[in-house]
Amino acid sequence: MPTVSPSRLSVTRAPLAAAMAALVVVPGLLAGPMAASAAPTSPSASSEDPQSTDNLDPALLAEMRWQNALQPAVTAIWDVQVQTPDSGFAGLAYEDGGLTLYWKGALTPDMSAALDAGRAFGLVRVKAATNSEAELHAAGRKIHAAIDLHGGSDIQSISYAPDGSGLQITRGPEVTHGEPAALIQSESSEASVEQILAEAQVDVPVQVTDAVEPLSLLASRLNDTSPWNGGGRWESWRGLDHRMSCTTGFGVHAGGRSYVLSAGHCATPPDDAYQGTYGGTFKEMGPVYDDDWRSDLLLINAPGWYLIFDGSATTSTTKAVRSWGYWAANELVCQSGMKSGTVCGIKQQSSTDLRVSCNAPDSDGDCDYTIYGLIKSTQVNGSTPAQGGDSGGPVFTLDGTGVRAKGIVSGGGGTTMYFQDWADVIRVYGAYPNTNSSTS
Repeated sequence: MPTVSPSRLSVTRAPLAAAMAALVVVPGLLAGPMAASAAPTSPSASSEDPQSTDNLDPALLAEMRWQNALQPAVTAIWDVQVQTPDSGFAGLAYEDGGLTLYWKGALTPDMSAALDAGRAFGLVRVKAATNSEAELHAAGRKIHAAIDLHGGSDIQSISYAPDGSGLQITRGPEVTHGEPAALIQSESSEASVEQILAEAQVDVPVQVTDAVEPLSLLASRLNDTSPWNGGGRWESWRGLDHRMSCTTGFGVHAGGRSYVLSAGHCATPPDDAYQGTYGGTFKEMGPVYDDDWRSDLLLINAPGWYLIFDGSATTSTTKAVRSWGYWAANELVCQSGMKSGTVCGIKQQSSTDLRVSCNAPDSDGDCDYTIYGLIKSTQVNGSTPAQGGDSGGPVFTLDGTGVRAKGIVSGGGGTTMYFQDWADVIRVYGAYPNTNSSTS
């Protein structure tokens, strides 16, 4: 059984705000023990596994390929935007066979140059936006402030329309840590969305919808070895206390060191990470180096490899990570979780802030917080894109014979999945995915 090493407890960590420790899973979706072959040291050959990206539906594959061809244009535009966040940028969307930049006002010289560069890779248009991303986020901050004054509300999430048209607010049910619905008591003292909006006095259009699906942060293939692949099962422990079971994300490098990226709600320092399942194949990875509750990201102080598992929940097939990319509305992504295996056909919709309920505080007693900047996405065929245990797993698109890192699974419910995108991985940790053995 795991023990806490004194040397682990003294490891130096980046100074961040209060930890957001382990949140549990979608009710009834806790992942049980599974078995998988040891991770290969190089990418696997083409797989007969029906869940592998080698066996995607041809129409879905064709759409992902043309979207990938425009990825250099997405990168050129976002590289300018992250340097000028208060510009007229509203969002990017794949639509009508090309890429659309939604922009308010006159284009800046740098953005015009980025568009010219992007058009070398395909059709790139500009459409007028009513509001910029900066204006929408300013309105969102007013709403969050009003909620905080009341200590809660019936607002589940605030999404920012990528075309700049306004805010999209979802009203309940609450984002929880996976307790059965019968155990979650509503708080009659919580402010209504109407009251919050009246007090916030936002000056952008707001659309309010009622959630039709419960939403939880997803926590719960299997015999990996160091350096660690993405898409494998890992457990967080504090001394003799099992905290959470989640999925390894991407191997990343930052500051000249290699780490394993995963979801922040899966653990917090001084937890230790172990690969596999206690009582079965169980290997020590290393201590949790740092977690950031605002973005739902964490780093495990263990060497990450440049491969991710690709296939069923018991697969040993892997794909090489070749690159990384920013998000854009309507782009199709896949995720590779230790519970679900690889699931594709997940369409990105909008950047979203999630309010996490205090009716089910996490194992450290933390609650009533907001996770910012998650990408809301929906499985296009109406199936479940992610299950309990998939938290922290890699979100990706295709890049030739390998994959392009897009982010890390955070939560979901029904046909909806939320993930944190790579721009926030860079912002929080300055980390980039390992793409070969020299960065692992």
